Amino acid sequence: MDMRLVNYKYINQVHEILSQHSLNLSNRRLKRLAYLDVYLQSYNQFGLYNRYKKIVHSDASNNQMIVLGIVLLLVAATIIFLSKVNLS
Repeated sequence: MDMRLVNYKYINQVHEILSQHSLNLSNRRLKRLAYLDVYLQSYNQFGLYNRYKKIVHSDASNNQMIVLGIVLLLVAATIIFLSKVNLS
């Protein structure tokens, strides 16, 4: 079975995230785990993959929460600005 290509930028970002959590992997293992994450999301028979998935997905979830907070602040600021302009 020929492994599909995984984007190099994705692998670099995952490597950086895993290094911050003291999970240093070889390039070969990192590519395999990234392949499983991208193409076989339902895979769960490998303990290292489960740790990898937990770290990477929690980081992505944190980033989504930050973006959601920023968007809500911008919407609130826009509503306040429009209400001040309409009152004047």
